[in-house]
Amino acid sequence: MISPYGREYLEKLNRYLEKLPDDERMDAVMEIESHIAEGIASGVPEPVILSRLGDPRKLARAYRSERMNGLKGVRSFKDVLSMIGFYCTAGLLSVMVVPVLAVVAYGFGFCAILIVLAGIIRTFFGVTWINMSIGPGMEIATEYSMLFALVVGGIVGGIAFASWIGLKKYLAFVSERYRRVIPGKQTETTV
Repeated sequence: MISPYGREYLEKLNRYLEKLPDDERMDAVMEIESHIAEGIASGVPEPVILSRLGDPRKLARAYRSERMNGLKGVRSFKDVLSMIGFYCTAGLLSVMVVPVLAVVAYGFGFCAILIVLAGIIRTFFGVTWINMSIGPGMEIATEYSMLFALVVGGIVGGIAFASWIGLKKYLAFVSERYRRVIPGKQTETTV
């Protein structure tokens, strides 16, 4: 008898196999369910069986990869159009988006650090050659330099952080789309 934990494993496997045709997905889940039931019947504890099967995501990936290898390069017209669409949009868009977000994230992050350092130097060491102003003729007094540097550095650092988060989300999105378009070529990515 398969426990609720084993059923949860099978449900996850079923979810991860969502891109397979329904009959193939059900065959794969029933095969694993049968494997678990046979193991339990022969006296192997269910947790041992599930640990041997491994992560349901990786098992699903192996099934999808096996299916793609079984197709021997034969793809439907829809699959080919999906791949062309992916490469034309995500591939070309990434040439612009990734470098811009990376430069903004790292450049603004570096600038935020420099702004705070300039505020520290101007406030605590009285260095007057570091200019801080709001506009023409609106110089910040030396005693307010640190506060001004923290506010401006915080704004610039916030832009850097938002760009970094945007870059991570964009790369995760592109990776997920890649996995969906080309199910046989999946890799484990962490961003």
